[in-house]
Amino acid sequence: MAKRIPKNQLPLDFSAHCDRIVLTLGQVESQRAAEALFNDMVVGRWLIEPAGEVADVSSAQDIIDHIGLKLPYPETVKVAQLHGLSDVFTGFSAVFRQKGWVFVAAGAEANERCYHTYLLTASLGLSRTYPNPISLAQRAQQVVFETQLPPKEVGSFFHDGVTRIPPFLAADIADFFKVPFPMVLKRALQLDILTDEQYRNFMTVQPAHSGKPRELFVASEGSMDDFEAQLFGEE
Repeated sequence: MAKRIPKNQLPLDFSAHCDRIVLTLGQVESQRAAEALFNDMVVGRWLIEPAGEVADVSSAQDIIDHIGLKLPYPETVKVAQLHGLSDVFTGFSAVFRQKGWVFVAAGAEANERCYHTYLLTASLGLSRTYPNPISLAQRAQQVVFETQLPPKEVGSFFHDGVTRIPPFLAADIADFFKVPFPMVLKRALQLDILTDEQYRNFMTVQPAHSGKPRELFVASEGSMDDFEAQLFGEE
């Protein structure tokens, strides 16, 4: 019996396409590290399967299902969280032996790692439509924004009168969406929830968790009193 294709994937024959990197993230040093890792894997200098001390490997199917778009992913997509890498490495996606792979640093900050994992997974489904890496990265980011940062929820954290966001609240907002705080701000600017001035001011905030636990308040529409108390109150 033929293997059933998951509902959010399109059947696509990758056998005609060689092993290749799909999208690399980060600066030049990160891209070089990604290329070196991939080349070592292709020539057999290290093995990603079976998983061992080098990486924690899991299926990306839950992420594909959450994204919810019917895209031509490889039939199997896996996420490898790599250990022992230098700080310059950010992540990359690739097709290797007809499987889709997402490689991220296991030691990266949790929200950053989640964001990159979603973005690189999306890139595997979008790469045939967006062969240019810049366009591919932009479209993959928009897919993540639409998946992780719904307009109503983003709008609940900001309003016209907000002029200051404390570091602890920036950290709470990032944890709520599971993406880096600058990505929340970028999405809010894109949705015209923030002004250019607010965006520039808030981008200087360095998220930092408070020493005591807090309940994160998500404001209902038209109700800002409790939110402002949390925003401008003492830490």
